[in-house]
Amino acid sequence: MVKRGTALPKKLKFDAIVEALLELRFQTKGIPEVFLGRLIDNEPWKNWEQRQLPAYNLPPQFRALDPNIQFAPIIELVGPGTKTILRVGGRVISYHRQAPYVGWEQFKPELELLTTTLFKTSDALVVRRLGLRYMNALRPTLHSVSSIADLDVKMSVFEDAITSAVNLNFTTQVGNGTSCTVRIATPEFVQQGGIIPSDTSVFVDVDVYTNEGFKTTHKKDVDEWVEFAHTQEKVEFFHLFRQPTIDKLREE
Repeated sequence: MVKRGTALPKKLKFDAIVEALLELRFQTKGIPEVFLGRLIDNEPWKNWEQRQLPAYNLPPQFRALDPNIQFAPIIELVGPGTKTILRVGGRVISYHRQAPYVGWEQFKPELELLTTTLFKTSDALVVRRLGLRYMNALRPTLHSVSSIADLDVKMSVFEDAITSAVNLNFTTQVGNGTSCTVRIATPEFVQQGGIIPSDTSVFVDVDVYTNEGFKTTHKKDVDEWVEFAHTQEKVEFFHLFRQPTIDKLREE
């Protein structure tokens, strides 16, 4: 186990990230369609390819009342090379980066541009939930992880270790009114639209998000939380590895 408090690697020699995303759920005054039009007409997204998502065809009143789709995006904007995606709805926006991951030094400014534009184009914006999520595909040849048994994770039934066909989910409180749910799964339990490499042995999904009752009207609060969540995401991810594996894979 990588002990908490140990200096974490900046990154692995071979990145495992297949998708990273930030989601904001919010409320705002005005007509949602007008808000969406103003938002997606900003750089750099105004020339991205637009696609309608399934919830687009549902009446706005129906979407607003149904808790299952209140926060469903209705439009998807796809950037050059299809590796960058912006999904937008009347109460939600999410920014996605698919592999190859560009690194936090580039991803963070992109997220700050997102929050700047959201606050600039919204009327009386109130952010109700934040979520920063990293999905990782571990592979035997790149990460020395051939199965769950190679991680610092122990599951057993009557002392028989469970190392195959696994879908484990657990949630911890990480402070600052924030939770983290970690999902560790073998490929047969993963449905990620073809972004998972065929030789993936273990899928690790780390989702850091604000607890129920969160609310802010300030962009600074959002940006500071994103920085905090990124640090916590790294802690929870590397906590799954044994120290010798980290030492072997650490990029110097």
